[in-house]
Amino acid sequence: MRFTLGSLLFMLLVCSLPPAHGVLEAYNTNLKCKCIQETSAFVLVNHIDKLQVFPPGNGCPNKEVIVWKKNKSVVCLNPHSKWTQKLIKILQRNAASTRPAPVLRRRMK
Repeated sequence: MRFTLGSLLFMLLVCSLPPAHGVLEAYNTNLKCKCIQETSAFVLVNHIDKLQVFPPGNGCPNKEVIVWKKNKSVVCLNPHSKWTQKLIKILQRNAASTRPAPVLRRRMK
């Protein structure tokens, strides 16, 4: 009797859990392209605050390069233009050369 009741409770618990693909879609992915229009215009490196590269995925078949400028504007760059590819290489090289900030630890007395 206990085995049957326990197995029924376990099956009820398993059936009440949401499916895994629903959790991933709700919390982890955006199934749309972020860039509606891309530009090949030159952006000065000292005006760039952040650069993100999104590879092609399930929702968007395009590679997307998004630049956040220091004046709070957002620009989508053409990932196939030569200067955008050079910009990505330069910023990756600079990011790899910077060291993390030192961690200071205080002794507890």
